[in-house]
Amino acid sequence: MYDQLGIPRKFVRIAAVVFFCIFPVLAVYVLIRPPVFEARSLILFALGQEYIYVPDTVGGEAPNPGDFQGVVNAEMLLLDNPELSLAALEAVGVDRVFPGLPLDEASLSQAVLWVQESTTVELITGSYVVKIAVQHVDPEIAAELTNAITAAFLDRRRELYTARETSRLQTRLEAATSQATDTNNQVHELLGGLDPQFITYDLDRSSVDQANLEGLLRQSRTTLAALKVRRDLYSQRLGMEDQVLRTETEIEEEQARIDYIESSMLENQEKVQNLSALIPVLRPLIALQQQQAEQIADLQMRLRDNLALSGANIEGNVRVIERAVPPLRSSSASRKVLLAIVGVVSVLVGIAVAGFSMLLTGGQQVASDPQKTGNQSKSGANPKKAHPIFGQLRAQNAKGKPKVRAPTR
Repeated sequence: MYDQLGIPRKFVRIAAVVFFCIFPVLAVYVLIRPPVFEARSLILFALGQEYIYVPDTVGGEAPNPGDFQGVVNAEMLLLDNPELSLAALEAVGVDRVFPGLPLDEASLSQAVLWVQESTTVELITGSYVVKIAVQHVDPEIAAELTNAITAAFLDRRRELYTARETSRLQTRLEAATSQATDTNNQVHELLGGLDPQFITYDLDRSSVDQANLEGLLRQSRTTLAALKVRRDLYSQRLGMEDQVLRTETEIEEEQARIDYIESSMLENQEKVQNLSALIPVLRPLIALQQQQAEQIADLQMRLRDNLALSGANIEGNVRVIERAVPPLRSSSASRKVLLAIVGVVSVLVGIAVAGFSMLLTGGQQVASDPQKTGNQSKSGANPKKAHPIFGQLRAQNAKGKPKVRAPTR
């Protein structure tokens, strides 16, 4: 059969020997090697308040937040941190993940490298969802490692952002408090220690008092004029001396009352003028005080909430939309497929080795053929029939050589 196909028996024997040497070893390795399971976790990055600039109440333009894709890529670099792998190993247990591994520093570093090699972090195309996948021979440990890496990432991220936000809020609160103190000092110097609300109230009350005094003054002047007319009438009549004296007394009292009202009006008018001169300077300071008080109250509330959230288990704008569960099927191919691949690889290696061996043997045979042919022709022995393949090759070479004429005399 092999002679009819033109395949040397030696070629088949070499290929078979190589196949039966390689296939059992690879088959035993495939059968002994345990299946590998892959557990995954999905994290969604939402455009939350941490990436939106909120300007101050005083004013200011919001900067360009940039491409959110770059923000997600930066977060993925944090996911690929060896410290997260170490935290996940410590959470799950190094002896559970790698049984029999000595608990020294070098072995622990190697274990972290193994975990990183078996961990895949990739961004799902067309979305802000990041997939974290960990491979392990135990599906339970694969799921626990995946969830531990996710939890370590969320904890580290919360520590970074809350620490930065807390420091920023504390700095802004200190600056706002200092500005409010300066404003209060200016108001204190301007009012001499009085309350600004009292100054406003006093101005309103003084204005009302001024209007009341003007009414009383008009009334007193009218009464005084009437008393003077009455005195003149009494003085023209006989026997009315007592009424004239009584009227004179009333006129003096009413004149004293008018004098008092006029002096009170002058004092009150001077007070209103002084208060009116303070109000244009005081009103901006009062408005600034109110604004600063609202800003301080807002910063204090945000700082309190941030300190409270720093100790809570929250995810903020990063949400775990799928937690890892123990996978039911292994991520590696089935044993039948692996054995078929091993068989194909063994056959290809056997054919390659046999072909290379035949090429080497054929070259040595061609190099020794001229010498053997000369010896056989001298001894008169018939040469052994060569293999058909090499005969065809020599015939093709002979056809390709140019014919040489014998020299003529």
